[in-house]
Amino acid sequence: MTQLEYNLSLKKELRFKNGKFRVLAFSDLHGKCNFDRRIIRDIAALLDKHNPDLILLVGDIVWDDGAQSPETLKAYLSEVMGEAESRRIPWAHVFGNHDAEKGYAVKDQQTVYESFEYCVAKRGPEDIHGTGNDVLPAKAENGNDIVFCLWGLDSNRNMHQFLTDVGLEDDYRQVMMPDPLHLSQTYDTIRFNQVMWYWNSSVELERYNGKKIPGMMFFHIPIPEFIIPYKNVAQTGYCGFRREQVGSSPINSGLFSAILQRGDVKTVLCGHDHINDYEGTYCGIKMVYDAGMSYDVYCDDDMRGGRIVDISEDDPWNVTTYMVRSADCVADYPGEEMRK
Repeated sequence: MTQLEYNLSLKKELRFKNGKFRVLAFSDLHGKCNFDRRIIRDIAALLDKHNPDLILLVGDIVWDDGAQSPETLKAYLSEVMGEAESRRIPWAHVFGNHDAEKGYAVKDQQTVYESFEYCVAKRGPEDIHGTGNDVLPAKAENGNDIVFCLWGLDSNRNMHQFLTDVGLEDDYRQVMMPDPLHLSQTYDTIRFNQVMWYWNSSVELERYNGKKIPGMMFFHIPIPEFIIPYKNVAQTGYCGFRREQVGSSPINSGLFSAILQRGDVKTVLCGHDHINDYEGTYCGIKMVYDAGMSYDVYCDDDMRGGRIVDISEDDPWNVTTYMVRSADCVADYPGEEMRK
């Protein structure tokens, strides 16, 4: 199978319906063996109210003992994403920095994810960094033209791995500066070969489709450009909440520059910072956060929920995106802790 054929293939076809396509993104579920089951209640309520065509899990899906074995991961996903499976809603994911923190490697976790009938995420190329670098094409309601592409990238784990890869593992001082550009210095970055894969795949899909395809990119750890909106409120149309610092890598991957030059991705979505959900437009690209969903790590009750991305077939270059809250669709929210 060629790379183009692989990029075009999906377990479940994604199509516009009645001229619309709706994505609902959840981030930072932080599942573990004895997790608080209010998260299942919230996801079910949000799915029933907002009826998405695709669900995205934007990293840190599990942590602690949630992925200590294939069995524990399968059990967790069966409960939480059973809400998608029972409704026959396709879903996809990217990995975060915590997904393999105390468990087994994400490249092996991917096999568990792909075992679910409605999981449409793909492992991605074996010869570049990360697992789950993929593109999900959404086709026209009628015909086989690709109207929109959803690009998932693995933003990797931590700076130790990055420094090891570039031969600096014995001298953190070369990157861990006392006066950095921003406070976060411990998280990894999207690698150059991932950026090249996106660029080359985008060009190939454009040739196949006969025209450039608008799209959205999603990954877990924000890129440094996410700092721009809250520092330039009027210029970027900043709105939403910023209750913690942007936890990006100290190393700039060049991804934003590539997106800007390529000209197809107009929305970038990330998670990672549980109590940020702001958005703003920088150089014509919407930069949007998705607040955390978990009840087992720090999240704010008034922010917990997901992010909607609405795309119209007649104008797919201009998406509408906004947060939806558990508090608005769950009776007696947040309620009492629920465990086995």
